[in-house]
Amino acid sequence: MDECCSELQILRGRMSGLGEELDGVWAEKLSEHLHLDRSTTECAYWHSGYHQALADVLQIIAKTQPTAGISGKSNLRLVAG
Repeated sequence: MDECCSELQILRGRMSGLGEELDGVWAEKLSEHLHLDRSTTECAYWHSGYHQALADVLQIIAKTQPTAGISGKSNLRLVAG
């Protein structure tokens, strides 16, 4: 469990740093919304970052899943679909 907590702290640190940039020097660049236009490089970078973020979170969740005695039980943490 300690490993999971340290990974969560790392992710929180990343979020904090990115949040400062998003509110600061990147705020003006985001106002153009180029990341929403599928044909732009900005959109590709945005989706690449989002993909990595999901992978990081899934890795942490997988480490916190109980592995014994769960057959036949629903796991509410798993996303349906």
